[in-house]
Amino acid sequence: MAQSIAIDSTTRLHAAATVMDGVHDAVHRAVTTLHQTLAALGDPISVRPGAGAAAEVGAGSTDQPPWGTDSYGKKFATGKSGYVAMSVDLLQGGVDLAQTLAEFAHGMHQAAGDLRGAEDSSTTAFA
Repeated sequence: MAQSIAIDSTTRLHAAATVMDGVHDAVHRAVTTLHQTLAALGDPISVRPGAGAAAEVGAGSTDQPPWGTDSYGKKFATGKSGYVAMSVDLLQGGVDLAQTLAEFAHGMHQAAGDLRGAEDSSTTAFA
């Protein structure tokens, strides 16, 4: 009597990839909402589509930034640890994180598909 052993490794990998897709979507929504909210308040930070898949965040300019143009506003906004530089870095980090999560999810889906294909080929060869 022949016994068979079945291990369904692709189901769990596909499920994990779907969860990763959801994490990407949540991070992407959070970053998009943050950018849109700041833009509505007059923040000159911009998000532009990048040459690759990732977007690029940059410091735009405006004659009337929300923090003002007096010495206090300039001190708040400018410099390496000023609001503008920190905002660009924070938003770029969120954009990059969302992109990385999307790439992980894609790789997981791809690996599950490749594994399923290899498994099907091996099963056919032994049948």
